[in-house]
Amino acid sequence: MVKKRRMGPENAATRVMLMDAVEAVMREDGYAALSARKVAARAGLKYQIVFYYFSTMDDLLLAAYRRRTERVLEKIQQALRAERPLHAFWKAWRDPADAALSMEYMALANHNEAIRSETIEFGERIRRVKLRGLSQQLPGTDLDPDVFTPFAIAMAIASMGGILGFEDALGISGGHREVERIVKWCLKRLEPEPAATIRTDSGSERFRTG
Repeated sequence: MVKKRRMGPENAATRVMLMDAVEAVMREDGYAALSARKVAARAGLKYQIVFYYFSTMDDLLLAAYRRRTERVLEKIQQALRAERPLHAFWKAWRDPADAALSMEYMALANHNEAIRSETIEFGERIRRVKLRGLSQQLPGTDLDPDVFTPFAIAMAIASMGGILGFEDALGISGGHREVERIVKWCLKRLEPEPAATIRTDSGSERFRTG
């Protein structure tokens, strides 16, 4: 009987440090530079400690990636709970924060089967979340419901926002302002600003939209 070797606890601060170091190396040097020695050095640790907390480097990469996808998922769920979910959803996808890290993970997925499988699973999962959230909250409009479905709207926002965010990270900005104007025009039609109550001098109330 093979005795299972002892592993470090999953809630250990050192484990978190190693996942942070993975992302730091990817941002600074790219996914191709990842190694146990490089990650450990970035965390200020000896490289043997990597294999106390993770059986393999792939396990470390997968843990770091899953942590990141959970953060992305929470960001999307928070947007879908907003008063104007479409606008918040666009802002969440348009934000270029850490787009460089996202690009490295996508590149890594082309060469690492575990990350590729996780990317596919997460992509399908987040699509279900978007569809469920927008189906429940999308306001009625005079647009053709067979064309402007919640799924189509969610995909259009995520695709366009993601592309602009990635290009921002690379330093490309040509045409971005024009695209944003079109998107915001569409969003106003799909999700008008809610009416605000204004109290007049006479004490009566009237409504206006922004």
